[in-house]
Amino acid sequence: MTTPRVTGREDISAAVKSTWQDASRVLIFTNSKVVHSTFETTEAERAALTTVFADRETALKQGLVLGGRRYEVHRFHPPLVYGRTMDGDAETSTGIAILKVDSGKYGSPTYALITYEMPNVSARMVQMLADFGKTCLEG
Repeated sequence: MTTPRVTGREDISAAVKSTWQDASRVLIFTNSKVVHSTFETTEAERAALTTVFADRETALKQGLVLGGRRYEVHRFHPPLVYGRTMDGDAETSTGIAILKVDSGKYGSPTYALITYEMPNVSARMVQMLADFGKTCLEG
C-alpha cells in the first residue's frame, strides 16, 4: 500500500485513514498543537510522551503512558521508540510506537504515535510508522 503525499490538514486525515486501518489509535502532534487524533488526549499527556526521546535510560524507566495505561518500552531507536503493555497475556497485549520527526511540514518537532492490537506486530507496524513519517511528515 502506498501512502499518499501530504500537503495539508485534509491530506493528513486521508493519509491516516488509508494507512492506519490496523491501528487502534493514531495521534500526530507538535509541541504546540494536535495535527490529527483519533482519540482525546491532554497537553500534559502529550508532553510526557515526548520525554522518552531524552535518552534510553529515561525511556526504559518511564515507559509510555497513554490514557492511564502504561506501555513498557522494549526498543529505543530514535527517531522510533516502541513497546507493549505487560499487564496480561502476550496474545492480548497492545503495542505502541512513537516517531519523532525533528523538522518537517509542521515547522517544529512532530510526533506520530500509534497503538495496535494483536495480531499486528511491531515488526510490521513500526516499519509502517517510519514510512509514514518519511512520506507524510518530513519536509
